[in-house]
Amino acid sequence: MKGINIMAEDITAGVESISPPQDKKTEKPDSGNKAGFSVPTDFVPIPSKGVIYPPESSLHMKEQLEVRFLTASDEDILTSRSLLRSGKALDYLLSSCIVDKTIKVDEMISGDKNAILTFLRITGYGPEYKTEIRCSSCSNDVEYDFDLGNVGVKDLEIQPEQKGDNRFKFDTPSGVSIEFKFLNTAEERQISELQEKMKKATNSPLDQNITIRLKNHIISVNGDADKEIINKYVENMPVRDSRSIRKYIEDHEPDLDMKQDFSCPHCGNSEEVEMPISVSFFWPDS
Repeated sequence: MKGINIMAEDITAGVESISPPQDKKTEKPDSGNKAGFSVPTDFVPIPSKGVIYPPESSLHMKEQLEVRFLTASDEDILTSRSLLRSGKALDYLLSSCIVDKTIKVDEMISGDKNAILTFLRITGYGPEYKTEIRCSSCSNDVEYDFDLGNVGVKDLEIQPEQKGDNRFKFDTPSGVSIEFKFLNTAEERQISELQEKMKKATNSPLDQNITIRLKNHIISVNGDADKEIINKYVENMPVRDSRSIRKYIEDHEPDLDMKQDFSCPHCGNSEEVEMPISVSFFWPDS
């Protein structure tokens, strides 16, 4: 696992940084600015290396994306009430900052988005990220400082059925052969919307997060891609199979390693905690 290793005083330094030193920073003129001001850009490696995106996608086989740095105009996106209410502010931000406008954020998996968002956060505000963590032992909320410069990169290490095909094989402990995919932005959004609709319709606190996500991840069961068969299998699959495939997906999904060590000052509990990425990610206290 490679570390991002971006220092506050030199945001593009480091052999294993999220912005490789061999890709020198470029500057793109702002075509809409008659004064000729330019906005610096850099190249951000994405964990998937582009191998899971189909040939017709602009992301196909792209190992890195050119991204411009944050500007004051981007802060308008991050403070837009309508975008914040809809939960689309970060996706709009990505669309604004990715230089290649043929790239569709809806097609991107979470890990590739996280790599770019973390790059934007570090280059815009520095690597220190202060947020609150709830201790799993004593339930106290504790202020915690994440060091974004130490976030690791978890590249794609398993091979899809073929390049350009988001399709992977997994055999469950009970012997069922499964094909699954990593979820993209559009699918993650659809899952959230479905969960909200189900809660409102049933007035139930149950979000069915595990089964809904598995139904979207799994694309065939023993070679059968029929959606009804997949849904019935997920609803009746043994817990051991459910846990094993979810762990396999979590372990192998290309992403940033958002976990860092945490020690609770109230109860002394030590654990790994996951760094949250939300709109507040881009609003440091200082």
